[in-house]
Amino acid sequence: MSYTRRKFLSTIVVSASAVALGGLAGCGGSSNSSPAPTPPPAPTPTPKPTGLQPGAKFFPQSLMSGDPKPDSVILWTRVEDMAADDIKVQLQVATDKEFTDIRVDEMLNAYKDNDHCLKVRVTDLDPYKTYYYRFVYINDEVQYVTNVGRTKTAPETTADQAVKFAFVSCQDYVGRFYNAYLSVLNQPELDFVVHLGDYIYETTGDPEFQNVDGRSFEFTDTDGAIKIGQGDKAYYSAQSMSNYRELYKTYRSDEVLREVHENFPMIAIWDDHEFSDDSWQNVATTTDGASDEKNLQRKQNSERVYFEYMPIDHEHASDKTIDLGKGELAITQEHLFPNTTIYRDFDFGKHVKLLMTDFRTHRPDHLIPEDAFPGTVVMDQATTSAVIAQAKGIPLANATAFVQATFMAYIDIDAPQYNVLKTVLTDVVAGLYKADYMSIVGDDAQTAATKGAAMAAKVVSGKLVIDYLNEIIKQIPASLKAVYNLDVLSSDGLERGIAYMTLGKASLFSKLGSRYMVIKDVFDLYAGYKASIDPQSQNAFGDKQTAWLSQQVMTSTATWKVMGSSVSFAPLIFDLSSDRVSTGIPQLEGMFDSDAIPALFKNRFYVNADHWDGFPQAKAKLTNDLLSAAGVITLSGDVHSSYVSEHAPSSVTGLRSYGFTASSISSGTQGTFIDDALQGLASSLAPESAATFKALNPFFNLLTQTATTRSDVPTTLKMSELWKHGIGVVTANSDSFTVDFHQFPTMSDDVNYVTTSFYDKRDDFLGMVETSQYQLKDGALTKVS
Repeated sequence: MSYTRRKFLSTIVVSASAVALGGLAGCGGSSNSSPAPTPPPAPTPTPKPTGLQPGAKFFPQSLMSGDPKPDSVILWTRVEDMAADDIKVQLQVATDKEFTDIRVDEMLNAYKDNDHCLKVRVTDLDPYKTYYYRFVYINDEVQYVTNVGRTKTAPETTADQAVKFAFVSCQDYVGRFYNAYLSVLNQPELDFVVHLGDYIYETTGDPEFQNVDGRSFEFTDTDGAIKIGQGDKAYYSAQSMSNYRELYKTYRSDEVLREVHENFPMIAIWDDHEFSDDSWQNVATTTDGASDEKNLQRKQNSERVYFEYMPIDHEHASDKTIDLGKGELAITQEHLFPNTTIYRDFDFGKHVKLLMTDFRTHRPDHLIPEDAFPGTVVMDQATTSAVIAQAKGIPLANATAFVQATFMAYIDIDAPQYNVLKTVLTDVVAGLYKADYMSIVGDDAQTAATKGAAMAAKVVSGKLVIDYLNEIIKQIPASLKAVYNLDVLSSDGLERGIAYMTLGKASLFSKLGSRYMVIKDVFDLYAGYKASIDPQSQNAFGDKQTAWLSQQVMTSTATWKVMGSSVSFAPLIFDLSSDRVSTGIPQLEGMFDSDAIPALFKNRFYVNADHWDGFPQAKAKLTNDLLSAAGVITLSGDVHSSYVSEHAPSSVTGLRSYGFTASSISSGTQGTFIDDALQGLASSLAPESAATFKALNPFFNLLTQTATTRSDVPTTLKMSELWKHGIGVVTANSDSFTVDFHQFPTMSDDVNYVTTSFYDKRDDFLGMVETSQYQLKDGALTKVS
């Protein structure tokens, strides 16, 4: 599909060095009416309102600003008039909120093709200065005006200026309110707000994490959306431009979010939900591999609407060599996926260099596919032994003995002696796939049977671990086993290796054992092996972004080099193994050592392999060779929990990288997710352990911290909070970098602080927000309060 300039949002460049219109008195008339013949005399009309009139009905999303530079800023609004085609809108920028000192006065076009969004780059501004702005729409000779917006430019790169800003992420709208933003609004001195992604969520009521009993909405264009699930559990996910536009309009109907935008410029990056949950490149993962979710048009729709509705300087991000002061610049097809570039940098005086990175656009697939057949061997005995021998520096014979004692036995199902077993297993597995295709995708019985048979023929082949095969054999009726003389397989004399089941994968289509709750030690081994044969398998940033990041970090002279990452560098590990570090709680340690925890769960788990833990070797290399070497500080979101992390020092420079992860504005906490995941695993693998896992909930914070104190974990969590929502606030100056966490629980004293609006009771909410402060100074991290 080809697009003209009008099909895409233009960022119009206007300069503060000249005032074009000279004030509102100079403009009048309707922007969408045509000249008409002189009408006959008519009764005296009702006098029209004079002066500026409140324009909320024409500007329902109000206005916003973003990407502040020392001499420029992006301004945004959207006009809503169903009767209008393209709409003329007036922009005014002044140095005072009364608009007595107007620096910009321009008439601009909000195009219908762009959903009447208007995004303007204002140049020739003064550094580190507060400006006020507004938009005016003249309809039927009446001037309708937005609320007054406040924005602020960055200080000159040579300025010895302290900087203060908030960082936020993850603001699900469905069933939830944005009370966390009240902590931002309570600090009017903030210079800007960094949004680290998940500004919207693409679904209208995903039962896994969204509660439609509270505030909710439905897509108008359901034909253009993707229906997910069956029956009463069905919901829709955005696909068309109309769907994505409706999401942004709905989210901005929130009065507190609009107020944040009216008061602070925002520097934003996307994560996954701006397109689709846990996505990579243009591939969604909603059905966990049960259907092909690669969708170029959907990806491009999501990007285009993001560029329409967010105050990001997408042209300059795409081409960092362009002249910011000249011309009308447009997004073209070449700027959308797979060519998308939104990573970019900002300088705030001589103390802060901010680098906003993009984790989703260029990253490869998750290392364990969601549709991986659990029984498939991915590293046979010879391969596993060789990898361990090299990694540990031990003789191959010793490594082989370790593999024989540790990993799963397997057979080659294609060997002649297993012909009957293969035939029976293929039929049984085909039935399992058929059931999943019907329940997950909604296929009819015949279609599901055909697809199931094809998948079974594909996966019941080659080397398969007998632990998984025996579970299937146990499900075969005794009469059928007697006919075919089948019994569970013995491991005696068999080779052993690593299968997807060894990594934690237990179901045909599942995020558990793929993106979440993977067994760490085996996963690290497999990830390293895979990287050795496919170096791109962990290239999360892509070559160009990695080179850009390295160049920016190594050439910056800023006091504090700060990297904005949508996903966290904090290791999120659950360690239930016998080698764990003690929690110091005898009752808890006794539980871990007892049979109450099944043997399968007595491992170390990566809770979330969708973020940097999912690329362990790439994470280690980036952290060691660049972030710690240059003392980079990372700010992150995504994981709905808060962490302060301290990475190992660089062996070259002696510096460390530190990470600060802030929890969600409104989205469900990580503690809730882990609780649900453990209950899900228990229900399918060890139902008798469900109550035991539930008893672990109060200890999640402690468990994640102690898991990082083992000697083979190079990053230590100095703070871990999995049950609270909140934001982070940074204050950076010449000698210190301070982060204040503002956090609150979902529930307290029978009050839900997420599903209940405190917009009219702000002091009540702020009174129960908990704050803690961490400071970097003189190369050391301390908890101040």
